[in-house]
Amino acid sequence: MFLIGLLLAGCSSGGASGRPELVAPDRLTVGVDLSYPPYNYFDSGRPSGFDVDFDRALAQRMGLRPEFVDTSFEQLIAGLKAQRYDVAISALYITPDRAKEIDFVPYFTTGNSLVVRTDSPLRPAGPAELCGQRVGVIKGGQIVTQLREQAGAACVREGRPGIDVREFASDPVATQALIAGQLDVQATDAAVAKAAVDHSGSGLMITSSGLLYPTSVGIGLARGNPALKEQVTKAFEELKASGEYDRLLQRYNLRPVDPELVRANLGTPGEDDDFGFDWAYTFGLFGNAELWNAALMVAVLAVLAWSIATVLGMGLALLKRSELRVLSVPASGYVWFFRSLPLLVLLIFIYNLPQVIPELRPVLGSPFVVGLVALVLSETAYIAEIHRGGLKSVSVGQGEAARALGIPYGGVQRLVVIPQAFRVALPALGNQFITILKLTSLVSSISLAEILLVGQRLYTQNFKVLETLLAVSIFYVVLVTLFDQVRALVERRLDVRRRSRGDRSPVVQGADMDVIGTPRIARRRVPHSGREVVKLRGVRKDFGDRRGIDGIDLTVHQGEVVAVIGPSGAGKSTLARVVNHLEVPDEGTVEVNGRAIGRRADGRPAGNRELAEQRRDVGMVFQRFNLFPHKTVLENVMLAPAHLRIGNPDEIRANALELLRKVGLSEHLQRYPHELSGGQQQRVAIARALAMRPSVLLFDEPTSALDPELVGEVLSVMSDLAQEGRTMLVVTHELRFVRDIADWVVFVDHGRILRQGRPEEILRGAGEQRIERFFASVSP
Repeated sequence: MFLIGLLLAGCSSGGASGRPELVAPDRLTVGVDLSYPPYNYFDSGRPSGFDVDFDRALAQRMGLRPEFVDTSFEQLIAGLKAQRYDVAISALYITPDRAKEIDFVPYFTTGNSLVVRTDSPLRPAGPAELCGQRVGVIKGGQIVTQLREQAGAACVREGRPGIDVREFASDPVATQALIAGQLDVQATDAAVAKAAVDHSGSGLMITSSGLLYPTSVGIGLARGNPALKEQVTKAFEELKASGEYDRLLQRYNLRPVDPELVRANLGTPGEDDDFGFDWAYTFGLFGNAELWNAALMVAVLAVLAWSIATVLGMGLALLKRSELRVLSVPASGYVWFFRSLPLLVLLIFIYNLPQVIPELRPVLGSPFVVGLVALVLSETAYIAEIHRGGLKSVSVGQGEAARALGIPYGGVQRLVVIPQAFRVALPALGNQFITILKLTSLVSSISLAEILLVGQRLYTQNFKVLETLLAVSIFYVVLVTLFDQVRALVERRLDVRRRSRGDRSPVVQGADMDVIGTPRIARRRVPHSGREVVKLRGVRKDFGDRRGIDGIDLTVHQGEVVAVIGPSGAGKSTLARVVNHLEVPDEGTVEVNGRAIGRRADGRPAGNRELAEQRRDVGMVFQRFNLFPHKTVLENVMLAPAHLRIGNPDEIRANALELLRKVGLSEHLQRYPHELSGGQQQRVAIARALAMRPSVLLFDEPTSALDPELVGEVLSVMSDLAQEGRTMLVVTHELRFVRDIADWVVFVDHGRILRQGRPEEILRGAGEQRIERFFASVSP
């Protein structure tokens, strides 16, 4: 393709045929920035202004139809060289550097004016009075170099502050920043300045005396097309001869071409320039201090924006998942609004907000702060959705396990849910950081000197566009690569499967526990009487149209082991879960040690912290273990007591070690749950529940998720607990446990207690046909 392009280029020499080359036949395609009144602008959707009127008259003299291509000012010359249009007619100042890149046909003279707010005490007459001031200019204009490198340097030589030159994509944006108080002065073309003042009412005024930096303005043409230049020059001469040119100048109060000024603007002709790719210039940019400073600013801005948005996004995601509509609806609205709003619009809006709220000027006076605020507002919405996906990936059982330990909502999220959700979301969060890093290029719209803006400053002076953009791209690639390596490092650190802690020898299932057959020590039955630890009265729980449990009355006495049995779906687990309020009863009362669970002393619903405190008296072991996968065995057991400060750290650790010794896991303290067998995980869960020193232990089918050969080790631990006189409510299908360990058996069917009594009574069927059928179906 490259060779074909060369051949086509070689075959299309406009000078050889004497006919001008045009982008489109019978048309004069004009590159113009239509945001530059009074030269170029839209009026009722139609291009208007001096340059547009001049373009139309010129095209008519050439026998062509004009076609306008709206292009940002700093891209005019690059587009002309890329043959996107035939001519660039957009108040393009003639400079020696530009004259090296393109051909010019001068067509009028202009200069710059200084504009201030009428309520400002500043009245600068020239550049010497701009020292220490914030001056807004159009990006890519010659005035940038004149103020920054000439007038600004003179200020510094005189011991005064330099000029804070701030570049904007267009003059209207700079004018708006001036009105909002983000600038002290605007330096712009004299005709543009007059138009801005005329449209401001009495809000703006011109303070400069005469034209600053007078210059010639030319029609830009790509080199290598002399026939087109000749035809344009001829048409221009015809316009002047007809008097139409003079009438245009008078209408817009402009000056004709000054030949002496043109010669000064064009500079001294030199040798033909080499239009090949300048590799030496590109490599030299890596020693450019401005680019390195911009890269540092981009890195700091991206890191701050990502960090703040990551924290706020998590809070927003939690609010959006809330069951309270007063929280979830505003959070959803925030996400919807800021994901819909273009970042560029948000940047410009916030930058000009002090116009409406002047009190914000001290805060929003810095483009860096404005960029940070806009990025955080926008990215928080996107990152909230990433976090929401991470939160949804965390098993519901993780939060339930933490709540069952008596940890309040905040602690559940901070200690259990968020760390797991963050680990899942990290790859997407890393990708969003890269997006933020690249989005920082948009802050150039509010004159923050980021990498792209510095690059644009360079290539608008020397027109080495491709060379400059290649260096800019490499800066971005290096930043992205460095931060991606940091992300990968953090990801590896958070991945517990890659960590190396303690002994990693293979776990031998069941090697550290005896398998239960019958209790190792004969256990004396505990009578179904004495002090009441758990009491349920008239408890009902519905799940939509389905009734989970209905009219449950049950009492568990101190030291008693109560087994709840019955067919699947009968409501056994629901019965256990209402005891610690993981399921909120729709009717009835649940008491533990005489205190109503989920209720205050005055009968009102308990708050988050009150309910958490009540749950500490009820330990729970789940069917699916629900160990915290990001914590070691020892950390799982110590987590809740340490967070709730149940004892000093040494006591908590010693108690955890003793409990793990009792369940036969002293050798696996530093292992993670995924490194343990199912039976070992369930024993850790038992130790974790015991660490809270509860009055009663709830077991929700603790062996149903285990392989048959692992059931015995869990039942053995439960047998030992019974021997110690622990109060236990056990939902189970293990009839051996019911027969040998339980003191009282409750048979549940269709959400109701069908029969309860001594194990030997229930296991014989107790004269109930439904119970007899159940035992007949489960007996080997």
